[in-house]
Amino acid sequence: MKKSLLILTFLLSIILVFSGCSDDDDDGTVKKNNNGAVTLAPIVVNSLTDAALTRKAGMTLRAALNTAASNQPIVFHPSLDGGVIQLTIVGDGHTILKGEVMGMREEESGPVSYLEGYFDRDYGKSALYARKNVILDASQLPNGITLEWAGVEDARVLAVYGDLTMNNVAVTGGRSVAEDISGGDVDAEQPWTLGRGGGVAVWGVASLKDCTLYGNYCEGDFGREARDRGAFGGGVYTDIVHLQDCIVSGNSIYGSGAAGGGVFSVTGAESKETVSTIERCSITGNHLSAAMTYGGGVYSDGGSIGNSKELRLTNCTIARNLADASGIQPFLLGMGYWRGGGVYISNGSLTLKSCTIVENEVHGLPRTDSLGKSNMAGGVAATIGNAHAVDDMKIEHCIIAGNTVHETGGTIYDHDVFTGTVFYFRSRGYNRLGVVDFSQILVPVGERNWASLCRKHFPKTGDASGVLLDDVLDMVAGPVLHASILSTGVDAGNPVPLYYEPRGQALDQFPAPQYYIQEVFAEYWVDQDTEDNFLEFFLARLEDYYNLEGFAAGFTEDFETFLSTVDADDKTDGVQHYTDPDGNPILTLADTLWFGPADTWPKEVSNYPYIHFWHRLDAALADENIPGMGPEILGDNAWAALFDSGEQAESPNITMRIWSISGYKSIMENLDQLGLARPVNDRGDIGAIELP
Repeated sequence: MKKSLLILTFLLSIILVFSGCSDDDDDGTVKKNNNGAVTLAPIVVNSLTDAALTRKAGMTLRAALNTAASNQPIVFHPSLDGGVIQLTIVGDGHTILKGEVMGMREEESGPVSYLEGYFDRDYGKSALYARKNVILDASQLPNGITLEWAGVEDARVLAVYGDLTMNNVAVTGGRSVAEDISGGDVDAEQPWTLGRGGGVAVWGVASLKDCTLYGNYCEGDFGREARDRGAFGGGVYTDIVHLQDCIVSGNSIYGSGAAGGGVFSVTGAESKETVSTIERCSITGNHLSAAMTYGGGVYSDGGSIGNSKELRLTNCTIARNLADASGIQPFLLGMGYWRGGGVYISNGSLTLKSCTIVENEVHGLPRTDSLGKSNMAGGVAATIGNAHAVDDMKIEHCIIAGNTVHETGGTIYDHDVFTGTVFYFRSRGYNRLGVVDFSQILVPVGERNWASLCRKHFPKTGDASGVLLDDVLDMVAGPVLHASILSTGVDAGNPVPLYYEPRGQALDQFPAPQYYIQEVFAEYWVDQDTEDNFLEFFLARLEDYYNLEGFAAGFTEDFETFLSTVDADDKTDGVQHYTDPDGNPILTLADTLWFGPADTWPKEVSNYPYIHFWHRLDAALADENIPGMGPEILGDNAWAALFDSGEQAESPNITMRIWSISGYKSIMENLDQLGLARPVNDRGDIGAIELP
C-alpha cells in the first residue's frame, strides 16, 4: 500500500510541475492548436520567489525554466502582475554560449584582425541559464513582470544557448563582469570569462516584444590584449536580434574594448536568417566607456567578418547614448577609437527607416592614420577597416542631427552620419541629415562589371543636409522622457528620452503613395595595350564641366608634390616612396593606378596613392565652393552630368558605361514608433513619430 501511494504521489508531482500548479490549466502538457498540431501546454509561474520548486514556494521561474521542454511557453499567473522576481542565486558560474575567437596577423599595411571562428566560450556567471529554446510570455499581465538581479555576486540575469522569445518582461540589475579563470596559466585557452550581455545573453535568435532592458552593466578586462576580452551588449548580446516595441536604456559597459551599449547583434554568424530587426524601440541613455568603443546605442557585426547580413532599424529613437573613455588608463588612450555614439556597423549592411537619431555623443583623444582615417565618429558610423568594408548604408525618412564629437582639449563639432568604408551609401529620400561625412567611403573603382565609380547615391527626392535639431524637432519642449529610467550616457542621472516630436522641416513632407528612387552607376575600361590615363582625363573633364580654370594642372602639381614627399615607411630612414606591385616608385599622376587585387585592394599599400587621389580630390573640390555641390561632392547627379556612355572623345581609348536604375520603391511605414497610424495628414512626417 505504501509503495502504491509513493508511486501515485510521484506521478501527481510530475503533473503539477508540467501544469505549472495552475488552477486554470488542467489539460496536461500536450495540447493541440487550431490546426491540430501538437503543442506543449504552458508552465505557469505563480511565485515571485527565487528558489527551486517547493510546496511552500509554488512554481518559481527558476523551477519553470529548469523544467520546461524546449519551446514550451512559460507564462505568469495574473496575481503576479507588475511583480518583481528578485534573483539572488547564481544558476551557473560558467555559462557556456558560442562566441567569436579572433586572431591578429601582421601585414605590410599593419596589423589585421581575422576571425578564427565561433566556439563554445565561458561567459561567466548567470542567474538563469538554459540550453534550449526559451519562451517567457507575460503578455497577459497588463503591467508585465520584472526580472532583477539582486544577488551579492556579479551575474547577468539570463543566458540562453538557443532561441529566446520574451514578451512584456523587464530585465534590470544584471552585471556581466569578466573574471580571470586562468589560474596563473598564461597559455590558458580562455584566460578570462566574457563580459557580454549584462541583462540578457543569447546564442541564437533573441525575439523580444514589449520588453524593457535597463540598468544592466558589462565589464571587460582592462589589459592591452583586450580584443578577446571586450565587453559587448549592455542590455542584450545575441546572434540574431528581433526587438519590437522595446525600451533599452540606461545600460553601461566598461573596459578596454566595448561595443553595443544597449544592443549588440552579431547578426547571424551561425543563423540562416540574414536580417536582424529593431522596430518601434527607444534605445537611449546608454554608456560605453573604454579605449575602443563602437556603438553607444546599437552595434551590428553583420554576421561577422566575411558575411554580409543586415541590421534594419525602423521607427526607432536612438538618442543620448555616449561613447567615451572616462576612467580609462592613459596608456590606452593613444590607441583608442570612439565611433558611433548612436549606431555602429562593422560588417554587412545597415538600413535605417523612419528613425530619429539625435543627441548622441563620442568623446576621446583624436588622431588620424596615414590615409587620414579618423579614430572618432558621431551619431551613425560604419567601419573604416583596411581589410574589409561594409556593403551598404541605406537611410530613408530619417532625422539624424545634433550628434557630436568631443575631442580631448575642448573642440566639439557636429558629426551625424559617417559612412566609413561602405561600398554604397544609398539615400531612399526624404531624410533630414545634419553633417554627412563621406571622407572615407570606398573610393571609385572603374573595374569593368563592378558598377563602382559612383558610390554616393545622395541626395535623393526630398533630402536635406546641414539641418539643425531646431529645424526638425521640438527642442523647446524637449523629448518625452521615461518616468523612472535614468540615463547613464548623455545627461547622466536624468530620465532617458523616449521620443522627440517633429517640427518645421520634418512635418508633412513625404507623399503617402509610393515613389521610386533612381540610382546612377558608372564604370570604365581602357582598350587593350593602351595606358590607363583615366585620372588625367577625369581631372580635365571636371575642370571643363565646373568651369574651374587651371584646376587640373594645379591639382596634379599638388598631388605629385605630395607623392614625392610622403613617407610610406616612417620606420626606415629617409623618404620611402610608395611603390607599385613591381617595386617601382609611384611619383606621378600617370603612375597612380588601381592595382587590385579584387578581394584585398583597400589594404594593399600600392593602392594608397590611388586612394589618396580621390580623398584629396574631394577636399579640393569642396574648397572650390561650387554652387549646389553638397557633402557628397561627386554623387549621382555629378556622374550623370559628367559623362555619357561610349568612347570618350578626349580619350578614345577609354570607354564609359553610365546607366541608371529606378527600381527602388519607397513606401511609407503604416505605423510610427508609438504604433499610431501614418499619415495623419496627406503627407507623412519624417522621423520616428507622426505628429497628431
